[in-house]
Amino acid sequence: MREKEGKNKPLVLFSMVFSFLLLFVFGLGEGWTKNSFCLECHKDPTLKREDERGRTISLYVNEGEFKNSAHGKLSCSDCHIHIKDDTHAEGGKKKADKRVNCGSCHKEAEKEYLQGLHSKMIMKGTERAAYCHECHGKHDILPSKNPKSKTHKSNIDQTCNRCHSDIEFVREHALGSIIPGEEFKKSVHGRSGEVTCISCHGSHNLRSLIDPKSTIFRSNIPQTCGGCHPEITQQFVESIHGILAARGRSDAPTCTTCHGIHGIKAKVDPDSPVHERRIALTTCPQCHAAERISKEYRITTTPVKSYYESFHGLSYKGGDTYSANCASCHGIHDIRPSTDPKSSVHPGNLQKTCGNCHPGASENFAKGKIHAIPSPKAEEIGDRIVGWVKIIYIVLIVVVIGGMVFFNFTDWLRKTIERRPK
Repeated sequence: MREKEGKNKPLVLFSMVFSFLLLFVFGLGEGWTKNSFCLECHKDPTLKREDERGRTISLYVNEGEFKNSAHGKLSCSDCHIHIKDDTHAEGGKKKADKRVNCGSCHKEAEKEYLQGLHSKMIMKGTERAAYCHECHGKHDILPSKNPKSKTHKSNIDQTCNRCHSDIEFVREHALGSIIPGEEFKKSVHGRSGEVTCISCHGSHNLRSLIDPKSTIFRSNIPQTCGGCHPEITQQFVESIHGILAARGRSDAPTCTTCHGIHGIKAKVDPDSPVHERRIALTTCPQCHAAERISKEYRITTTPVKSYYESFHGLSYKGGDTYSANCASCHGIHDIRPSTDPKSSVHPGNLQKTCGNCHPGASENFAKGKIHAIPSPKAEEIGDRIVGWVKIIYIVLIVVVIGGMVFFNFTDWLRKTIERRPK
């Protein structure tokens, strides 16, 4: 029996090897065998044709790139299912014009894409709307984790900027007058390398900013930013600004109102809207000194005007960065009405708030009226009295200093005349 088994051993080994060869040729090797047939024509770099829009496109396939791609184990017909034979090379242009349906394998991605802005732009017939291959590539598709992939986080900006760095394209589709990619590169997000276009806009489900389901819709912006800044977002949504934004008020400030959109800069950058030199001069007044907003929400512009006339405001405008600005007293992201017990400007908290800059401040220190404009026509008697005192004080200054100037001038003139030779 053992002798028989020994004689049959080479036959068994031959059968196994032959089976593996058959499996390779008709199974694993079948895909590439078909591909080799296709590449007899498509390995020619000069092979081109016109698409349905009249644009000349290349039909060249780099064999090496395709083998190393994410689809390298697939056959051509797995994607180009409408091409069953070589009739497309003999006038079957209608068949060849049909696009590859990526959704046959990537169903979830297709579902999101069909609801997104790029897909809707295609349906409208937009010339440069993004198909799958515009972002992922064609025969050289690589996994997103691969540093060479077009969708790797280090390459996303280049992929998006193929369209969004074109100023004519940006203007045509009302995407703004500034090229987003150029602004983003200079921003704190762009320099970090961790935040990309899809971090805020999404990828397959990218939507318009006027779409309520969009990640960049006004009331959704805090949640979008909260993906990276959760603690700050929590403070903001509980603030007066966050509550108004959540209610859909179009004038309510969100993260981008104060920080900017694509060109967000660090707060220590002098060009940043939240730099300490710009908060009280431009950022907060863009709403709180605006006539239209003050009428719409029945808020007074007095705080801005009174601040500029106060010691803090005059010092701040003079270039002193140590003087209090709006955020010093009202807070940054957790701004609340003065009637809210948690507000930093609530009467019960003013002593502590003022004490941040004035250690040892007593209760009486914070009892005076903060935002007041002294005027004889003011509504409150205290402001009217201070207004009259201010006028009298200015008159006295003019009279006293003017009198001194006049006296010194006449005295100089008298002495000059006396010194003249007789």
